[in-house]
Amino acid sequence: MDQIITELTSTATIAIAVFGIAFCLMQTKYSRVNQSFAMFLGVVALNNIPDALARIFEAVPDHIIQRGELVIWFPSGLGLAPLFWVYVFTLTSPTQQRPTRLGLHLAPMGLAALLGMIIASAPPEVSTLFFSDDPAPIPDWAIAPIVVFGVLQLAVFPQIAIYLFLIVRRLMRYRVMLRDVYASTEKHELRWIYAIGGLGAVFWGIAVVIQFLVFDPGQTATTQIILGLAGISGLALVAITTLWGLRQRPPLVPNFDDANIEPISDEQGPQKQSEKYEKSALSAEASARIARKLLAAMEQDRLHRDPNLSLWVLARHIGASSNYISQTLSEVIGQSFFDFVNAYRIAEAKELLAATDETVLAITYEVGFNARSSFYNAFKRVTGQTPTKYRQALSQPVGMDDTTS
Repeated sequence: MDQIITELTSTATIAIAVFGIAFCLMQTKYSRVNQSFAMFLGVVALNNIPDALARIFEAVPDHIIQRGELVIWFPSGLGLAPLFWVYVFTLTSPTQQRPTRLGLHLAPMGLAALLGMIIASAPPEVSTLFFSDDPAPIPDWAIAPIVVFGVLQLAVFPQIAIYLFLIVRRLMRYRVMLRDVYASTEKHELRWIYAIGGLGAVFWGIAVVIQFLVFDPGQTATTQIILGLAGISGLALVAITTLWGLRQRPPLVPNFDDANIEPISDEQGPQKQSEKYEKSALSAEASARIARKLLAAMEQDRLHRDPNLSLWVLARHIGASSNYISQTLSEVIGQSFFDFVNAYRIAEAKELLAATDETVLAITYEVGFNARSSFYNAFKRVTGQTPTKYRQALSQPVGMDDTTS
């Protein structure tokens, strides 16, 4: 029964991955993001082939199965974490740029594939050295590949932990980059990847437990149960990842064509920004003119009330380059796009709280916020009070406080 569950979950995982690959390859927009996700799903499918076809493989000699697993399962296990990292990096890049030194990230998988093919193509008396439990003397020439084989088998566990760290760090930087482009970032923060990372960490822990159990012959039944649970959790993880991954577009890439739209920089930090602006052709006079247009867009046109306002929408509205607007915000106004827009939202919210009886929720949407929680957080960060406390303080007579009856 446990074997059947493992086969079914592995087969379902392959089916979901193949569907995701087909969908990604049919997309013409955001091709690099879709290609990166398809590569990750391809490795997921390969990694599940041995378990999905386990009963078919029973009729095949063991030495052939072992060689097949070396070529398929062994390398694919080392490709899951780095390829998901490549997808996250490409998705959060303003130019759909893949990580630098990509070959270094994929080197363990490539080395495992090469070693697997060498062992699989070796004569039987050579390849059995890698699978036999017989403590026979090992020839000197075989020591190095056996050591590499063992190290690569163990490397998958620290590798997953390393890439989980890299993904979290990338997402933290990405959240900062969003503030240069969006006035409301909640819809673009890719929180689902944090959930996937958490589930991945749980799955990683289960895999570690399995590695200990498989070497204990007295725990065969327990091992099969845990393998079944691991298969079910792996299927859920792949299903959720595929569902959310296929819905994503790179948020830092403009989603409409406009001659004034330019990609923002993938580099962060004041030094990088200053280096970029040193090469800019924007004069002080032009920068001042853009600054006046920016202020007019907020004060007269009330553009901050648009909950979906982005840097590119603002650039099209005032007829200026998005890079020039970023430079003006940084050098003349001294604020990020996010802080610039939300300052006007908070200022108008304060006026409405003081002069009207509108509910806080109504004011939230009227001034441009798309969620009550984001309004509360932004308002408290600026005023040190929640909107409700701010209104209550304004309604109290001078010299009175909350303790006065």
